[in-house]
Order: sequence, then structure tokens, then C-alpha cells
Amino acid sequence: MRDCLRLKDPEEVTNTIVKFIMKQVEKLNANGVIFGLSGGIDSSLVAFLLRRALPNDKILALFMGERDTHPQSLKHARIVSDALHIELKEINITGILKAIGVYSLEPPPLFIPRKFQERYTINKYLQNQDEKETTFLKSLKGGAGNIEIMKGNAYLHTKHRIRAVLLYFYGEQMNYIVAGCCNKTEKLTGYFVKYGDSASDFDPIADLYKTQVRELSEFLGVPKEIIEKPPSPDLAPGLTDEFALQMPYEKIDMILYALEHNLESELKNENITEKEIEYIKTLRELSSHMRELPPYPKIEN
Repeated sequence: MRDCLRLKDPEEVTNTIVKFIMKQVEKLNANGVIFGLSGGIDSSLVAFLLRRALPNDKILALFMGERDTHPQSLKHARIVSDALHIELKEINITGILKAIGVYSLEPPPLFIPRKFQERYTINKYLQNQDEKETTFLKSLKGGAGNIEIMKGNAYLHTKHRIRAVLLYFYGEQMNYIVAGCCNKTEKLTGYFVKYGDSASDFDPIADLYKTQVRELSEFLGVPKEIIEKPPSPDLAPGLTDEFALQMPYEKIDMILYALEHNLESELKNENITEKEIEYIKTLRELSSHMRELPPYPKIEN
């Protein structure tokens, strides 16, 4: 199963995505592309792909940090933008989030060392889950009646939605289209924010599983320190992807691939339990509406 997920020809995959980017820019009569560069592996890979498709002066990256952003994130975003010679606009969205009331949902971390903030986030996350359902699964259910999870959804999701607003605000002034940075694993499990980081004009890496994102990043020369750090949405201190999902990406990707290609029976050879398979199935089902346009009633006239 692991072999099935490996990219047969990374160069061909790269060329396919690069041609797709060029086609989208031409199709939408755009002057260039804007995207959010968080310093994480997904947006860094998108940056490297965009640079292969477009001149550096046709690409604008936004780094939109806030109170809870890890200090390392800006450093990594700058490393990528410097390596590719693309403009990086740094915007602090703390004031916007504070004005909305986002930070009133969580105690201020002033003068509290980050390691204690991280411990607080992890403990709170674990307190909201039980043996039957993870906190993330409950969040896909709208909080499942848990007021703390509902507040957490608003707290986390608003950050990405503000970033989407800024991408379109700056992009439309230049007639730049927005490139999304969500991967296939995130899309299929619902590990993204509807009208947040999913808001884009095109999604260059949305058909790559997370493990394939890592592989292609290595192939294209994304800095090693970015590839090797634990993937994180960087929305709350200490909250990493695999902790939130309560499963390593390697397992998630194998399950998703097996479900997509009717190879579920082969998962037994990968030491994957039926409970884990059902968990991913549930995430996929609960998040299905997030991958669709809003429903509407059909009018017969």
C-alpha cells in the first residue's frame, strides 16, 4: 500500500501542476497569483510550484501571523520567499481578530511561556474527547453539543477566514488569482476551514495526499527544516495536524487511498484496525458538505 502512494514520476507530476497553474492564470485573465505563505510544507510546496510556472514578479505571498503564530513560522516563510525571489508581504492580523472578539474566547497568553500555552491547548483538546469520538470528529459535528468545541471552532476558523479576506483584498487590486494550499488528505478528512483556507480560485496540490506532498517537496528542494517539522495549522500553540486528527498521516493516506481504489481488504497487511478505517470513513462522510457548493431547492416552473 505504501508503494501505491509513492509518486511514480515526480518530474511528470511537477510538470502537470505547472501547466495547470499556467492554464488557470490564462483562463481567468489574471495578471498573476497571490497565496498565503505560512512557512509550512503545503504552502512552501505551492510556492516552489508557482515559481516554476510564473516569473517571480507575478507572484505575491502573504504571511498573516497573529498572537498564536509560532515564531518559527515567519522565519520559514522568509527562507522560502528569499530562495525563490518572490515578494512576501507580512501582515499581522492580531488587531483584526481582537476587534472581532476572537481572543475573548481564550485567555490571553501575555507573559506565559509558549511551552505552557502548548500544554494548555493539548490538555484542553484531550478533555473534550472520549473513547468513542475525537475532538476533531466532534468539531465536524458542529461541536456535538459541547460549548467549548463550538467556541473552539469559531476561534480557530475565523483566523483562516480573515486570511482569505485579505488574500482577495490584495489579489483583486492587482488582478491576481488566489492559489489554495490544501492537500488531498485535508480535503477528504475535512481538515480545512470552509470559506477559510479552502477559499481559492484554484488548488494546485489538492490531488496530492500529505505523504505525496512531502515526497514532491523533497524532489523540488523545499528546505529540509520545513519538510521535517511536524505539520501544523499554526492556529493554536501546540496543536499539530496529527495530534488533532489522532492518527499519523501515513495511516490516514493509506486508508483514504484504499477506500478510493476499493483496496480496503489490503489494509490488514498494514497493521491498520477496523476502528481506524471506520474513523476515517466517518470523517470523510461528516465533511462531505464542505467539498460541495451550498445546496439549494430545485424549483419546478
